[in-house]
Amino acid sequence: MLNDHYLISISTNLANDLVILRFNKNHKLITHDMKDLCINIPTEETLDIIKSLLILKNDLQITDQILSLVTLVLSQNYFIFLHEIHHPEKGVAMGSPVLSTTAKIFLQYFDDKHIKHNFMFF
Repeated sequence: MLNDHYLISISTNLANDLVILRFNKNHKLITHDMKDLCINIPTEETLDIIKSLLILKNDLQITDQILSLVTLVLSQNYFIFLHEIHHPEKGVAMGSPVLSTTAKIFLQYFDDKHIKHNFMFF
């Protein structure tokens, strides 16, 4: 699994860490806008990420079996809103038990692939 390089579990720890940081004109503070996150998780890309992570530690048969199960879970993408059943065309259904895990996998990959290289660690 991907490492939680940027996970903040206690907001007071973040506040304390930000107070002691020294910024110059080349630094950037980056945050993710989580608005409408559930419908904007690219499920096909996330499945590719999961496959690449699984194949590192499992044989092809186990990887395919797990990926089939994850694909099945993500395809059962229904939720109830105002007493009506909805099936979103993309993303993960609101309230889905796999939403947080799917979002975590995608966002950690996104951070590692597209953001991490912008950081200079001292």
